[in-house]
Amino acid sequence: MKLRRLSPGDWATWRDLRLTALASDPQAFGSALSREQDYDEDRWRELLHPKWGVKVVAEAPDPVGLVAGVPHEDHDDVLYLYSMWVKPSFRKRGVGEALVRDVVAWAREHGWRRVQLRVFRGNLAARRLYERLGFSGDGEVMQLAVS
Repeated sequence: MKLRRLSPGDWATWRDLRLTALASDPQAFGSALSREQDYDEDRWRELLHPKWGVKVVAEAPDPVGLVAGVPHEDHDDVLYLYSMWVKPSFRKRGVGEALVRDVVAWAREHGWRRVQLRVFRGNLAARRLYERLGFSGDGEVMQLAVS
């Protein structure tokens, strides 16, 4: 498996995997397939612009997982981790851990002080993954100091 940080030219890769994720696990996201499948190419390219942080895919050799790190809308020292998803057949094989570690590494490289995420309380597998990687929080918001 390899990780790849995407640029606007990779918009179709991000779109295809994001739509697959929304179709596969709609309850895990704060968006909906019906909303995002209407995005045009310009919108997908904009989402991958460097000003919006980093988007990472795991490939084995085709894309099997994705995650994003974007500037938090309210706190300028916080990178917000979202859109974490791994194809069911690749879960429990270290893909999610590798994706999160790459976003945390990117955050350090770019001077972010904290990485924050939201995870539903009932999503125990995800909570265990994030706790194993050093995130803490007893509610839906979990965070990690990176500096």
